[in-house]
Amino acid sequence: MLPGAAIGQEEAQDVVPDTVAADTRSPDANDVLDLTPWSVMAFRGWSNHHTLGRTVRFIWDYAGEDVYGLDVTYTISPTTGFGRFFDRNLAARFQVGGKVNARAQPSGAWIPELSAYFALRWRRLPWNHIVATTFSMGEGLSIVSDVPEVEILTTGVGGTSRLLNYWMMEMTLAVPSLPYLQLVGRIHHRSGAFGLFGDAEESGSNTVGLGIRWHL
Repeated sequence: MLPGAAIGQEEAQDVVPDTVAADTRSPDANDVLDLTPWSVMAFRGWSNHHTLGRTVRFIWDYAGEDVYGLDVTYTISPTTGFGRFFDRNLAARFQVGGKVNARAQPSGAWIPELSAYFALRWRRLPWNHIVATTFSMGEGLSIVSDVPEVEILTTGVGGTSRLLNYWMMEMTLAVPSLPYLQLVGRIHHRSGAFGLFGDAEESGSNTVGLGIRWHL
């Protein structure tokens, strides 16, 4: 074999593995979601008196507050450099989102809330041929027009604040033949992030809810 041909072959071997790995992935029901970067979700939630740690363990005490929301999310394509980094290193999609809530207080008052966040979403799961599933965690900011009553009642240390840290955890379920339409379960969490937001050391609220998401 000529030296030039050997060098060309070595260069080809350096390039092929990534391309082959991307092209030979087994088909997944959620792969088609990469064709629809925008999604919209309608949400209905109920706030919990307990902390986030208790909420994720399904320890529940209804706080009397109902939350109604509309969420819009955009997914960064894995064909871009930024999206490819998360796809290759974390097997996840990077998303940015915004949410508008109306919080119905026990007193009868309504409090509007705006949230903006980024999230990582895991979509390629081994059981997706049975139930198309995704998991997501997000981080951002939340601001309300007035501090919700549940946050005033449950604040243990420090004060409260209209602007707080926002964190969410979410799971979606869909029929594999219709992955664009998803049933959503989400935890919507506001907190002072241990005093990062003024003196709101233990201020916050936890809302658990259900939603329907449609990928546009």
